[in-house]
Amino acid sequence: MTRPIICVILMVVFVLGMVTKETQGEKMCQINISYGNEDCESMACNADCASKWKEGLGECVSTNSPNCICAYRCPN
Repeated sequence: MTRPIICVILMVVFVLGMVTKETQGEKMCQINISYGNEDCESMACNADCASKWKEGLGECVSTNSPNCICAYRCPN
């Protein structure tokens, strides 16, 4: 009778440990990419960010700005 109870308790601890690890999330870093005097284009910004960092997402600050903000997972 005690053996199944101990197994259930261990499984609950194991599952809770897995859930808390998944819900913590990963830290995101960001960098600013400047295009000089050219205006930022959203497709170019996103492509540049994705080519430099795996799963990176780039977005223009505004349509008249030369700045692109790139968000990516921070290296460990």
